[in-house]
Amino acid sequence: MKILHISDAHLGRAQYHLPEREEDYFKAFEEALRLGKSADVVLVTGDLFDTRRPSNKTLLRFVEAVEAAGVVLYAIGGNHDFSYVRYRAEAERCPRPRECLYDTALRLVDRMRLARLLCWEAADVGGVYIFGACATPRDYAAEYRGLLQRMPPGSVLAIHQAVEGVKARYPAEDDDYTMPQAVFQGLPYLHIAAGHVHDHLAKHPAGAVWAGSLEIWDVGEFETWDYRGGFEKAQDVAQKGVVLIDVAGKAASLKPISLPPRRPLYRVRLFIREVKEAFSAVEEAAKLFDREGAVVRLELWGVVEGGLKTGQLASRFSKALHVDVVDRTSSPQKAVALRGTAVEELWRLMKEKLGPHADVVLKAMELIRDGEKEAAKRLLLKALYD
Repeated sequence: MKILHISDAHLGRAQYHLPEREEDYFKAFEEALRLGKSADVVLVTGDLFDTRRPSNKTLLRFVEAVEAAGVVLYAIGGNHDFSYVRYRAEAERCPRPRECLYDTALRLVDRMRLARLLCWEAADVGGVYIFGACATPRDYAAEYRGLLQRMPPGSVLAIHQAVEGVKARYPAEDDDYTMPQAVFQGLPYLHIAAGHVHDHLAKHPAGAVWAGSLEIWDVGEFETWDYRGGFEKAQDVAQKGVVLIDVAGKAASLKPISLPPRRPLYRVRLFIREVKEAFSAVEEAAKLFDREGAVVRLELWGVVEGGLKTGQLASRFSKALHVDVVDRTSSPQKAVALRGTAVEELWRLMKEKLGPHADVVLKAMELIRDGEKEAAKRLLLKALYD
């Protein structure tokens, strides 16, 4: 029995409000369904839609894609397209769990028989059970474990959760849908096909494997370049794909299948010291990253004398689909005014002890404040070894 595991399609999402990016999500979903023709069934582990009430256009495109693919589709509810709190309130007076999913497109999809919705119930897909567990906040972890105990032994367990200890770009830290590992201990599953974590092939010792989102979700997954007098790649674009689960007897083997990127997506961080350097750095960036259909995020970092006009910087790009300029620079006057006497004294001591490296330490502190821990580490290491 072959199950194609896909996840986090987020149909209807238009990154930067761009219709072209919305189309990218549909194309990735259609490509995943085409791959599903080689499997017996396709399993979507949550966030099929980006919102609980997708537009008519999104629903129509979904219907067309599924009908064209001709695949057998099973799905569970993710945190974007399902509310466990709402389900829990309704389920107390509803005899059929799937009928309780009011105000979501998932109920409509199930009623139209485009996909079988599994929420704390099992489906026999040819001698193999898939047990679906819809997204549940960690505050309900005890109830969640109780619902999981309904699964038949040897099931492929479909979840839409992160698990404590998993390493991922998104979510990078524990969130409301991160379950304790203990929730899954001692349960009779054969394999956990997981959603919510967007990293392709993220794994956890509990036995969970995430297919990851089908498309790039946010700037944290963009191909990233840093400029400090020259350009250096800091990160490759995040890999996307699906997972083919082959169940034979009491064993499950996994085959990852990559999905190629649909357009260039660049995050360009410019660490500058003056306005003139910003313009020269952007000119150089345009030569490297101004490509047809590209989405570019320019981030300006540093303590800079004088203001920057971000519109003038974006105008250097003529081929890119979209250029987002984020100014994170500060002026020397502003930097001193905001720190206060105690921190000014700390700054004086840093200058006295560290000399020219004080600026590097301050910049690293600012990066850490903004969640850029890896960039801070690279900055400090570069200063130490230079």
